[in-house]
Amino acid sequence: MKHNDALDLLLHQLQEFKQKFYLNMLLRGSIFAVGLLLSIYIIYSLLEYMFYFPQYVRGFLLFSFIAVVIYVLVRWIILPISALANLKKVLTDEQAALRVGSHYPEIKDKLLNAIQLQNLDRTNELIAASIDQRSRQLLPFKFKEAVTYRENRPLLKYVALPAFIALLIVLVYPTIFVQGTERILNYKRYYAPLAPFQFVVKNDKLQTYRGEDFELKVDVEGQSVPSEVYINYSGRRQKLNQNADGSYTYTFKQPQRSLDFQLEGSGFMSDEYELQLLSRPNLKDFYMEVEYPAYLKRKPEYVQNTGNATVPEGSTIRWNFKATETESINLAFEEPSQSINAAKEGDAFIASKRFNQDQSYSIKLKNEHSTNKEQITYQINTIPDRLPQISLEQFQDTALYTFMILGGDVSDDYGLTRLALNYRISNSKDPQAKYRSISLPLSSQLIQTYYYRWNTAALNLQPGDKVEYYMQVWDNDGLKGPKSTRTRTFELKIPDKRDLQKELDSNSQSIASQLSKTLEKADQLEKELSKSEEKMKTKRDLNWQDKKQLEDLIEKKKQLEQDISSMKELFEELNKKQNMLSEQDKQLAQKAQELQKLMEDLLDPETKKLYEELEKLLEQQRPNDAELQKLLSKLDNRERNLERELERAMELFKQLQFEQKLDNVTDKLQEMAKEQKQLSDKTEQKQEENKQLQEQQKELQQEFEDVKKQMEELKQLNDKLENPNQMDDQQQKQEQQSIEQEMQKSQEQLQKNQNKKASESQQKAGQKMEQMAQQMEQMKSSMGMQGMQHNLDNLRDILENLIKLSFDQEDLMKQFRGVNQSDPRFITLSQQQLGLRDNAKVIEDSLFALANKVFQIQSFVTREVAAMNQSMDNSMQELRDRNLGRATAQQQLAMTSMNNLALMLNDALKQMQQAMQQMQGNMAGKQKGNKPQPGNLGDLQQQLNKKIEDLKKGGKSGKALSEELAKLAAEQEALRNALKELEKQGQKPGEKGKNGELGNLSKMMEQSETDLVNKRLTEQTIMRQREILTRLLEAEKSARERELDNKREARTAQDINRKVPPSFEKYIKAKEKQTELLKTIPPALSPYYKQKVNEYFQNISNN
Repeated sequence: MKHNDALDLLLHQLQEFKQKFYLNMLLRGSIFAVGLLLSIYIIYSLLEYMFYFPQYVRGFLLFSFIAVVIYVLVRWIILPISALANLKKVLTDEQAALRVGSHYPEIKDKLLNAIQLQNLDRTNELIAASIDQRSRQLLPFKFKEAVTYRENRPLLKYVALPAFIALLIVLVYPTIFVQGTERILNYKRYYAPLAPFQFVVKNDKLQTYRGEDFELKVDVEGQSVPSEVYINYSGRRQKLNQNADGSYTYTFKQPQRSLDFQLEGSGFMSDEYELQLLSRPNLKDFYMEVEYPAYLKRKPEYVQNTGNATVPEGSTIRWNFKATETESINLAFEEPSQSINAAKEGDAFIASKRFNQDQSYSIKLKNEHSTNKEQITYQINTIPDRLPQISLEQFQDTALYTFMILGGDVSDDYGLTRLALNYRISNSKDPQAKYRSISLPLSSQLIQTYYYRWNTAALNLQPGDKVEYYMQVWDNDGLKGPKSTRTRTFELKIPDKRDLQKELDSNSQSIASQLSKTLEKADQLEKELSKSEEKMKTKRDLNWQDKKQLEDLIEKKKQLEQDISSMKELFEELNKKQNMLSEQDKQLAQKAQELQKLMEDLLDPETKKLYEELEKLLEQQRPNDAELQKLLSKLDNRERNLERELERAMELFKQLQFEQKLDNVTDKLQEMAKEQKQLSDKTEQKQEENKQLQEQQKELQQEFEDVKKQMEELKQLNDKLENPNQMDDQQQKQEQQSIEQEMQKSQEQLQKNQNKKASESQQKAGQKMEQMAQQMEQMKSSMGMQGMQHNLDNLRDILENLIKLSFDQEDLMKQFRGVNQSDPRFITLSQQQLGLRDNAKVIEDSLFALANKVFQIQSFVTREVAAMNQSMDNSMQELRDRNLGRATAQQQLAMTSMNNLALMLNDALKQMQQAMQQMQGNMAGKQKGNKPQPGNLGDLQQQLNKKIEDLKKGGKSGKALSEELAKLAAEQEALRNALKELEKQGQKPGEKGKNGELGNLSKMMEQSETDLVNKRLTEQTIMRQREILTRLLEAEKSARERELDNKREARTAQDINRKVPPSFEKYIKAKEKQTELLKTIPPALSPYYKQKVNEYFQNISNN
């Protein structure tokens, strides 16, 4: 055997030793581990069972036992096992050799030396031989026998005793292990020692909700019960409340987490209980997004953490809930009942609903444990789109009915879309006319004002018409359609002609009365001025009383000017109202304009400047006496002249009143004559029942009574004139009685159903009315011509005298230049100057007398007369003072005034001559050959056609037929000539079509005349006559319409500038101011605050 083999065998035995060594160590460790752990377990369980250690002690026992287990397992189990797995690294060969050597005395260090030698250089033969020798010596020994298992038997007693004790406990009283082990393992739980009583918790579940009080109910059962019971939790010890029945209660106040508690009584503790805390669903926060109806044009608004809201009807609300411990959210609505489940979107719950009425709702949250404890109830109030509001304040022009002012406020909660004025014009012919509409502009404001000046003159209202009107406003309701509100219906009633005439008479009396009062005031003012002037001549300085007297005169002058201004406006209104009743002829209209101008000239701006100078002079502490006297003299002359002009205005107004009344009566008679003839035709043809005919006749009789009253008033007006006109009152009364008799006769005959006789009586009454109207027209023309001629003659005389006076004054001026103050001729020439002053006085009186009758003489003519007289008076005063130079200057001024007067009067003379020529032409036209009037041509042509048809049917022949045809041809010729006259009068630029049509009618008439003269009475002639009548009636209708349009246009043009009363002007300005305030509202404000600001501004304006 080689030495290497012996060594390997030796090492193999050593490895077997190691393996058995560690197996023995594992067996030994297991015995120790079981014995130790079982002993500790028995001790710990017995101690805990006996002493009921607190939690921390039981915790120590548990964790110390675990520590021992870990140590034992590592030390006695795990390490040996790991050594078996890796023997070389745990026990070295040298260590193993020592253990083997210690077991076998024969070996001792031999095995260790052999192992050490092998680590040396084995190439050395000596070392190798030594190793081999030693190896061979040790091979007979069995190394693994050095380890014996029997040596562990004595250790079994350490296991047997604990095992026996444990088996005994298990067999006799296993509760020790059961309870001890349980209490140590559940070291955190409190285990009370057994008591002579028992705590019984009566609550079904020890569960409550976070933040909610929980009442613990406890009973104590046993032979011996404690007198007091305590509860221990969270380091606190609280006494339980004992009830009358012996039970105990304790309330946990709003716990925020789960709690462990024990009950204690008489030193004994109960087991630990756990009050489990559950979570109800919790609404953390939420908001509502309010989406308004589209027509409101409002952005969505957000309402945070409240479910109450007041929203416009039709709004949609979208809820966004943030909740914890919540699985679902439900919204339950009442009236009507409805339930909405919110949808889960991310970490939020979303629900939405549209509201058209008020509704309350509750929010219900739910999770696996419960619902929300308290009911969350809210209310959504809806604001219905209210009706728009409108107010109306108005001013009606009740004088001329030419305009109306409408103003007021309109408002709505969300917006306005339209504002309109609705009106209709009704009368006896059309009592239920349709309404028309005028749209008015609106802004975007919720509350705004409107103002509209309605030109009612453009409506062409006639006497007796009634305008019914109301304002209407619409809102912008986009849900149910725009709603409207209207004011009550108002009326503007145009008086009929009878009422208008009464108003005219009343206004005329008011103007006459005011003229008289104004004249008295002017006379008084002139006297006081004259008195002050005389007083100033004898005083050097003014005292306080003098100043006060002059200041009072200034105030009286201002009041007089106001009276004149008011009178002027009244007269202007009277003229316009007169035009409403009937269109005045050109001469009357011209006279009215001249009188209006005269009244306007009464307010002389130069006189006003003089009074302003007087005011400034009186403000001085010591006014200049000479300057003051001079100023008072001028004012005295001015006031004297004003007095004369007022007298003239009064007389001219009376004359104008008379002529207008005469025109009105004439027109009324012509109108009644036409109506009476039309009624005669109805009566003859029995177109209506007799009862209706009687009523119409009775109305005409009442109208004729009004005419009689007007004629009486006409007589009274004539009597008031300084130079009354000649009127045949007796003849007029006879004619009135004759007309009344015929009208009364027709009424009686109608009652007896004698229609033919009644028609004849009515025809006679109409003819007599027409005759009476013609007589009055002729009387008017005659009076006008005679008066005009007389006035012309007087004016020529005055003009001649004035020119002569001017030449005489000029000649006298030249003579004064050649003399000095000491010359005897100076006194002679001064006397001649005084003679000229007397001549001027005569001219002045004549001119003023003429001015009271002639409208063409302007007011500045009378002022120039006053200036002439003043200059002549001044020249006389300078001559008395021997101031020749100044006297000559005043004479020059007087002569200048004379020349100016001559020019002015010459113009007035030409105007009067033109007016007279026009009047003569009108009279000639009316008197020439009894020509038919334009308005009667149709009636005359109709009568002529009837005669021709009757002649054709009558069958006359011979001389009788020739005579009749000649008469008819002559009548047709007269109609044709009248038509030509109308054609000439109506020829205007741009009206060739109309006159061409009249020319065609003339040709057709001429053809008919030829047929009649030649005795060709054919069917073609009859047809031509009918065509002539048709065209003639159409032409007359067109002429009437054009005339009416012209009157309306003229009336509209005159009335368009009607002034607004001062009281209503203040209202308009206030409304304009309010409108400007409303425009200043910032657009960024929410609609709620916009409305509040609107209301605030409105209150400011109203206050």
